[in-house]
Amino acid sequence: MSIQKIKELICPPAHPFEAGNLEQWLEVEQKLGLSLPSDFRDFVLTYGTGRFAKFYVIYSPFSTSEYSNLYWNIEWLCKTERQFKRDWPETVPYLIYPDRPGLLPWGGDDNGNYYFWLMDGPPDTWQVISNEVRGEGYREYGRCMTDFLFEILTGKIQALAGDYPREEHRVFETWETLAKQGAKKHGTMPS
Repeated sequence: MSIQKIKELICPPAHPFEAGNLEQWLEVEQKLGLSLPSDFRDFVLTYGTGRFAKFYVIYSPFSTSEYSNLYWNIEWLCKTERQFKRDWPETVPYLIYPDRPGLLPWGGDDNGNYYFWLMDGPPDTWQVISNEVRGEGYREYGRCMTDFLFEILTGKIQALAGDYPREEHRVFETWETLAKQGAKKHGTMPS
């Protein structure tokens, strides 16, 4: 899917925060040693860093926050998943990046669940797998990242959250905006 259907549901920010550019994107892929799905690239370059649909964080290589930084999350999550696989092999039925076909993280949600691609075949064919950490474990969706998000928001796939989504979830909040709101709420910046 192209980014266009997502943009029709959730308007991207006029000035994306930490969005990067195509030249920087090529450096990202060089650093990782692999090409990434084009819908993911388009998402990051269009929206920048922030919270998508009041629930999801899509990891970005341009984020200065560990919480949403692609490199940090790849390192931390892949290390954690490999450790679980070593200790409890039956709970992690997949190889982990850089092994192939393996899991590569691309996002998380406010309930502590993680979202991966199964790196199998060309990047634009990678399918989404979630890990419901405190629930049922891994689930395969048979869709690319933007199809997955679109179908969550249109109710075709059930989200890993109760009573979600609602109309008020159809927003994108940049980290910059969220930080300013938090500072204002806690009285650390002028109104």
